[in-house]
Amino acid sequence: MLHSLYLKLAVSNLKKNRRIYFPYILVNGLTIGMYYVLKSIRSMMLKYETVQGSNSDMLLDFCTIVAVMMAFIILFYVNSFVVRQRKKEIGLYCILGMEKRHLSVMMFWEVMITALTGLAGGILSGALLGQLVFLVFLTILHIPSDLQFEIPLDAVGNTCLVFGILYLAIFGYNLLSVMRTNPITFLQGAKEGEKEPKARIIPAILGAVSLAAGYALAIGAQGAYDTLKIFLPAVLLVIAATYLLFLAGSITFLKWMKKRENLYYRPKNFITISGMIYRMKQNAAGLATICILSTAVIVSISTSMSLYLGEEDILKQQFPRDYMASCFIENQGENADALQKAIKNRAEETGVQASDGIGYKQFWMAGIKNQQNQFTITDIELTNSAELYVFVFLTQDDYGKNTGTELGLGPGEAAVYERGAGKTGSTAQSGRLILDDLSWNIKETISDPGIWNQALSLTEAHYMAVILPDLESLQTVQNAYNKRYSDTKAGTTGITYEYYYNIEGTEKEVEAYNANLRDTLAKETDRLLAVNNIHQARADYYTQYGTFLFIGIFLSILFLIAASIIIYYKQITEGIDDRERYQIMKKVGMANNEIRSTIRRQILQVFFLPLIMAALHTAAAFPALVDIMHVMNLLNETLFARCTIAVTAIFAAAYFLIYTITSRTYYHIVQ
Repeated sequence: MLHSLYLKLAVSNLKKNRRIYFPYILVNGLTIGMYYVLKSIRSMMLKYETVQGSNSDMLLDFCTIVAVMMAFIILFYVNSFVVRQRKKEIGLYCILGMEKRHLSVMMFWEVMITALTGLAGGILSGALLGQLVFLVFLTILHIPSDLQFEIPLDAVGNTCLVFGILYLAIFGYNLLSVMRTNPITFLQGAKEGEKEPKARIIPAILGAVSLAAGYALAIGAQGAYDTLKIFLPAVLLVIAATYLLFLAGSITFLKWMKKRENLYYRPKNFITISGMIYRMKQNAAGLATICILSTAVIVSISTSMSLYLGEEDILKQQFPRDYMASCFIENQGENADALQKAIKNRAEETGVQASDGIGYKQFWMAGIKNQQNQFTITDIELTNSAELYVFVFLTQDDYGKNTGTELGLGPGEAAVYERGAGKTGSTAQSGRLILDDLSWNIKETISDPGIWNQALSLTEAHYMAVILPDLESLQTVQNAYNKRYSDTKAGTTGITYEYYYNIEGTEKEVEAYNANLRDTLAKETDRLLAVNNIHQARADYYTQYGTFLFIGIFLSILFLIAASIIIYYKQITEGIDDRERYQIMKKVGMANNEIRSTIRRQILQVFFLPLIMAALHTAAAFPALVDIMHVMNLLNETLFARCTIAVTAIFAAAYFLIYTITSRTYYHIVQ
């Protein structure tokens, strides 16, 4: 009977506070629904074995972890807001004689009703939309599927378990809030934070210095090697700087403006600056969080979208022909002939025709150039790219086959192709190439090495292709390198043969040719290294980058939900706090349009500041992100720039829509 009374009281409280509880329950349902959709996608993906391999599943699993963290942040933030807004009401219950244990029972029923409503609404909406979202996911991955409507029960159970634990934690937090606070504090709870904050100069300076250091690291990085080393430290510096600048820098700056009499004592500035000081004290941490998450959303979606849309450009860089195979070379290069013969035999067995073949033996290594245009052998993985020269050594026989040009090189002679010579001085101009104890007379410089390799376009170091007389000359270079690094972390390496070719035949014949191709070639080719084709690479890329894009969109929607509810509740809080102040302004003669203008200026400055900072962070990180995209084989910087601008613009539009809705709510409360 007593519990029934508390249940009715809880229902009554939810109805009376529907302005704050309705968005709370709505956000609960949306968050639970999105999590359920994610879990149902994973469940159906595994059940139907739609995606080969585990990369997509791993990425989705990681996304579920992030989704749980986001749900925890969103729901705890909203719950803390609700508790704070109801402190005065709870204090009155205590004054009227209700004990804390009775309050605990009442709050238990409030959390229970909220949880059940959120779970029911979330799972129902997720069930209705889950199948559609899964089909969209498969469409992004270019995977055909014909599925029937179903509700994965394991996803339902996991969702109930995860959010049941989350709601239990929320109830525990509410219980501690009641037990540790006296009634007088409850009555004063809604008025906390009225004192004007003090300027904190040292944290503000640290924030400015950290931001400058983070930007300098990101902008000043030279090449992908430097970028990968400094990117994480730069990100951490920018995150720390963002919080310091919002928490301390903003108030310090506003205090400085307040001391400028000719600036402060103007009608508009007087009200705006005074109000902004209190607003930033209350909102700084939330705004800094919005800024960081906004930057993460813009960067993640723009990079994933660029990789997804630029996939064909990436494939063109990797495949001059539709197929490639490679192996290590031994003795006089017998493996190269064996590989070509194995490809020919496989083609004859399956009825297809191999054509447009191009192959060459090569040895890769790195060197450091000194002032005398001489080189020292080094390891490409242990050397800074700014100091690096990348070499590929080839035979004149392969060069002649691929270009139709005969060089006529004799012993001790070489022909070179050098990229980047304008920066450090051409090696060819000296007439001799010296590499430790090895040296060659440079007989000729060439404009095209006649090979295909990603390093021609991807490497940021200076690049040199060296044509030597024969395979024995390549083995001499190989022996010199392995002698230096055989007992080190770098280890030994070998000469490889790469062969690129096309296949012509019917769809069934091509499928037969592709089936177990690597195993077939390995039977006839010793030390087979790699077998790949553009069709499989395209499918793999769509799976990988499509999953990245889906996760980016998913998390951005989740963040927009978080941003919307944070801004909405901030507006309610400030509207309630400012109502009395603006009523006084009306009484002293301020017109409604003046009040509206003041509100608009403050809201614009407060809630658009994170967006502006996010755009600055993205712009500062763009050069470093370009280098990272190069590592991931995307060379189309124009595409990446367009995607970044488009994502930023769309995000800003969504943000503006949130601002428009919440500013009206705020104004109505104040009026």
